[in-house]
Amino acid sequence: MSEPQATPHPYYPRDLSLPGYRPNRVPLSELLGLFFGLVAIVLIGTWILAGRYNKPVADRIVICWFVACGFIHCVLEGYFAANHETLVGGGSYLAEMWKEYGHGDSRYLTSDPFVVCMETITAVVDGPLSFAAAIAHLTGSRHRYPLQLVVSLCQLYGDTLYMCIEYKEGFVHGEFGHPLHFWFYFVFLNLFWIVVPLLLIIQAYRALVEGTNGDIRRGSAKKKK
Repeated sequence: MSEPQATPHPYYPRDLSLPGYRPNRVPLSELLGLFFGLVAIVLIGTWILAGRYNKPVADRIVICWFVACGFIHCVLEGYFAANHETLVGGGSYLAEMWKEYGHGDSRYLTSDPFVVCMETITAVVDGPLSFAAAIAHLTGSRHRYPLQLVVSLCQLYGDTLYMCIEYKEGFVHGEFGHPLHFWFYFVFLNLFWIVVPLLLIIQAYRALVEGTNGDIRRGSAKKKK
C-alpha cells in the first residue's frame, strides 16, 4: 500500500519537505488588513497618549516606534517562538500570517535553528525592553537613552544577521525578485529594523555623550569652587 502524498506547497526551495502542511484559508487581503490594521490602532492610540503628556512630535514618533516594536515582538514573534513546530498546519490568524510571510522566507516553516533562536530572543528580550524604552521616553526617565541604545543595538544586530545569512545562502528560501514575497516581505519590512534602529543608536549615542560632557563640566566647576 502506497503512502499518502504530502500536500503540495508553494514555498521555496521547491523540494522543501513540510509534513502536515495545510494551505491558508484566510484571504491575503484579510491577513494583511488585520496585521496592518492592528499596528495602526497601536500607533494611533500611542500617538494620542503621548500627546496627552505634551511630548513634541519627535519624541512621539520614537515612543510610537517602541510601542509598535513591543507589540510585534511580543505578540507576533512570541507566537512564532511558542508555536514554530506546528506552524505549517496551523489555522489561526497568527499561524496563517506566518505561513504567508513564509513565502518570503520558508525558514519560518521548518523550525530553522537560527530563526527560532533569534525570534525567541526578540520576543523575550527585545519585546519587553521596547515597552520599557517607550515608558521611559513617555515619563522622561533618565534611563530612556540607555534603553533606546540597548534595544536598537539588539534589533540592528539580529536583523542584519538574519538578512546576511539568507544572502550568503543565495536567497534560496523564497522566490528571489518577487514583488510581494521578496521585495515587500523580506526586504522592505525588514529594512525598518535596520534603518530605524541605526538612526536611534546615533541619537542615543549623541544624547549620552552630551550628558556625560555635562557631568564632566559640572564636576570641573565644583572642583574649582
